[in-house]
Amino acid sequence: MVDPKLEKVLEERKPRFWTLFQCVVGALTLMAAVEYFKYSTRIHYEWFHCTPVIETVGGPSSSVIKLYSRGGPSCDKRGEFKTIVKRITRDYEPAEGAISFCINENVNVPAVHYPIDENKGAPGYVAFVGYDSDGKDLIEQMCEGSTILHM
Repeated sequence: MVDPKLEKVLEERKPRFWTLFQCVVGALTLMAAVEYFKYSTRIHYEWFHCTPVIETVGGPSSSVIKLYSRGGPSCDKRGEFKTIVKRITRDYEPAEGAISFCINENVNVPAVHYPIDENKGAPGYVAFVGYDSDGKDLIEQMCEGSTILHM
């Protein structure tokens, strides 16, 4: 036997399709906003992050590179330094051979120095990196006057 009060509640209950529709539309709108944000930040990556710039030094057979980073207004000297160190640790494997590098600071550049226009000015940090097996002398030459670090 079913309780008469419960029977009355079940009879009065109506389908709530409109509420379900509103919830589904709200969830889809939120998902679309997140995807649009991800797409727009990927398109304008340089605006939010520092991008490493790699130039080869010593010819095509040399592992020595000149490394600095560029970016939009949010790419300050702190971001440049982090990008350079991250790129060194990702590109060079200490298990393959000893690594030597130096990071030189440009003291004439202020901490926050990137304007919005295309002329970014001089980078705040420049690094020279390479394996000791083929570029130790070149690194010593390029890093003259600064501390050379080894891994």
